[in-house]
Amino acid sequence: MSRQFDIVVTTIFEPQWLQGYLENLRRHGHDRSTTIRIIIDRKTPASVLAAAREAQAAGFSVDCPDLDEQSAFLERLGVPADFIPWNTDNRRNIGFLRAWESGADVLISIDDDNYCRDDSDFIGEHAVVGSALDAQTTRSADGGRWFNNCSLLHSQLKDAFYPRGYPIEARHAQAQARVAEIAPDDQRMISVNAGLWLDDPDVDAVSRLVQAPRVESAATQRIALAENTWCPVNTQNTALLREAIPAYYYTRMGFPIEGLRIDRYGDILSGYFLQACAKAQGHAVCFGGPVADHRRSPHNLFKDLYFELAGMVIVEDLLPWLQDLKLPGGGYAQAYAALADALDEQAGHMSGFVWDQGGCDFLRDTAACMRRWLGLMDTLSGSAQ
Repeated sequence: MSRQFDIVVTTIFEPQWLQGYLENLRRHGHDRSTTIRIIIDRKTPASVLAAAREAQAAGFSVDCPDLDEQSAFLERLGVPADFIPWNTDNRRNIGFLRAWESGADVLISIDDDNYCRDDSDFIGEHAVVGSALDAQTTRSADGGRWFNNCSLLHSQLKDAFYPRGYPIEARHAQAQARVAEIAPDDQRMISVNAGLWLDDPDVDAVSRLVQAPRVESAATQRIALAENTWCPVNTQNTALLREAIPAYYYTRMGFPIEGLRIDRYGDILSGYFLQACAKAQGHAVCFGGPVADHRRSPHNLFKDLYFELAGMVIVEDLLPWLQDLKLPGGGYAQAYAALADALDEQAGHMSGFVWDQGGCDFLRDTAACMRRWLGLMDTLSGSAQ
């Protein structure tokens, strides 16, 4: 039996990205095994729903619930109205829930400004999740706490640049992992595969303002993180196994912290939490193909910087603790529940800039949301039986 893939995307722009994915699915024979779940919002133009209907009429599996259908779906689950706020990236959680309920074997999260390339088999390259590491196609990032996935990208810059969510403290040689051959006895299963980007890479606002990297090409070999090596994982072009979905709640943003309002780090925090749970299960997190064209939608970089600043500080202070945290290996849900409890407890020990004015409350709120997410997983699992 072929595996079922679900691609989840949120959008408030015209559906220019959609046709490329549809053509890629059909060209490589994945149109029968893939559902595209488009989660629209109050700002989304009517053309998106119309394009989804046209794709359905052409024989593609496209799930694009309108606003009333989304509200009815969440009401059926008993979800409070503020748990998944309107007009936020957090709405993609609806797509994750619907993918879980449908029984999807592989969840792929994309952004609507990541365009599928003609020269790639988008599903085929993400289909490595669920397989064991292969020394013929994959190398290892080991010997340091951090791997810079932007080192796989070739740009106009001579200096290194780093992905959004990469700690400032880790940007020195002593922290960097080395790329080497995979050990013959490393048979870990790949549970997460994060793709790369051409043109405008996913770097933070500081890097865009100062360096403005433009990517011309990307390395073709996949890199697997070693057990003690980390790298940010976003939601732009990322696949994960079904069993990992309970640990992939997109963290709610908008919380007031030290006169700021945290945003643009929901996927970064969710990616780190997912990564911690994957490591606890003895699974591998990989970076490489597929490569997408990142035709970034319009942004005010100074506004981005304002929203990212609180997230940058939280990541800087929280990650050393997260990296040393020991989570149980009995499954993703168990590890995620333990992580929520640990975040709740750790909130009482954080102090200083951002922490004394909202940061600790943000951690407690996040832990509560993680527990509710696990409850929704259980609810949907029960309704599917």
